Amino acid sequence: MSTPASPPSNHAVLMIHGLGGTRHDFGSLDRKFEQIGCDVYLPSLPGHGSRPDQLSGVSLRDYMQLLSRTYRELALRYERVDVAGISMGALLAVMLSARERLGSGTGRGKGRLILLSPLLFLDGWAGSRFQPLRYLLYCVPGLRHLIRVPEGEPFGIKNTRIRNLIRRHLLKGSGVHYPYVPLAAIAQVDWMRFAVKRALSRVTCETLVMHSEEDEVTSIRSAEFVCKHLGTRNVTLVRLTDSYHMITLDNERNTVADYTVAFVQRPGMLT
Repeated sequence: MSTPASPPSNHAVLMIHGLGGTRHDFGSLDRKFEQIGCDVYLPSLPGHGSRPDQLSGVSLRDYMQLLSRTYRELALRYERVDVAGISMGALLAVMLSARERLGSGTGRGKGRLILLSPLLFLDGWAGSRFQPLRYLLYCVPGLRHLIRVPEGEPFGIKNTRIRNLIRRHLLKGSGVHYPYVPLAAIAQVDWMRFAVKRALSRVTCETLVMHSEEDEVTSIRSAEFVCKHLGTRNVTLVRLTDSYHMITLDNERNTVADYTVAFVQRPGMLT
C-alpha cells in the first residue's frame, strides 16, 4: 500500500458536531481555521444529516469507529491534527484523544484538543426536575426508540435574532436544527458522559476548554470537572458570560473564534 501524497498544508483540524447537529454547529469557525492555513474536516456523524429517527439505532461505538478511522487517515497525511468538538462532539473529542493518544508528540498522536461546551453534566438552568426519570424509561424494552424528546426554546441561543432564525428553519424543516431527538440517542449521550469521566485522565495533550456560565443545558461545572481531571496540566479554561449552550453561534461567537484560532496558532510544545 503506497503512502498518500502529502497535502499542501501540514496542519488539519478535525471538527465534531453535536447531537442532532451539522457543520452549522460551528458557525464560521471552520472558515476561520481555513484562513490561517489549516485544512478542515467536519464529517457528518452516523445517523445525522437525514431524519431525527435515524439517530435511534446509532451507538457510541458507531461514532467512535467513524472518528477513529477519519483521524487515522488524516494522521497519515498531516504532521499535526487538532481535534475540536462542541457539546456531545466535545465528549467524543475527549474519547478520541484518549484512544489515539493525541498529544503524545510522536507519530499520529501529535495535536491539540479544543472542547466547546462539553456536555458532561445535564444540570443547566433549563433542565426539568423530572429529567432523572429517563433512567427508568431506559429499563422498559423498546421504549427508548419510541419516545421523541422535543427540541424547544431557547435552542442553545441567547441572541434573539439568531434564535428567531433557527425557529424559522425549524418551521421550514430545513434540517439545520432537528425538532426532536429519540430518547435512544439521549441514552447514548448518558453512556458517553460516564465513559468520558473514565477517559479524562488519559488525555495528555494541550487543551482549550470554553464554556458559558449561562449555559442552559450543562453548567460551568462540566468545564471545571474536565479541567480538573484531564491528564495534562497544560489546559486553558475560558469562561463566557453572555451566551447559552451554542457558544459558536451566540453573542460571543467572535470571542470564541478569536480564542480558538489563537490557541491553534500558539507557539508551544508542538511548534
